Amino acid sequence: MSDPTTPPPGPGMPPGPGGRPSFAEENAMRVAAETLNHYDAASDTYHCSYGPPVPTVTIRDVARGVLVRVDPQTEQVMGFSIPRFKEWHAEHAEADGSFEVDLPSVWPLRGGGDPGDPAGAGGEGDEET
Repeated sequence: MSDPTTPPPGPGMPPGPGGRPSFAEENAMRVAAETLNHYDAASDTYHCSYGPPVPTVTIRDVARGVLVRVDPQTEQVMGFSIPRFKEWHAEHAEADGSFEVDLPSVWPLRGGGDPGDPAGAGGEGDEET
């Protein structure tokens, strides 16, 4: 009999030992539970943060029109901000108003640029936050 307090594994994620969630699944659930979204109307900026606050560097992702916050120690993406959000939303949102920002979980800082862009042209500059 399975433990009713343990959620089933997500799609494509095999259960861990004893049918418990794998480390990757537990981490994904923790990050989802600790995700914070906030719209600052005064500056017209949308913010999304994953997990507890940590020191980050900010990468300007020109291709996506967002600022990506990356932990310089782990190169893990910790969140993003969208300046001029109303303008960005008008250009990128679906007809129902929903939108998605597709970012990798890790952003290599040593090579520079966008990890999804082989030429590295998508990102520019590092700023401490």
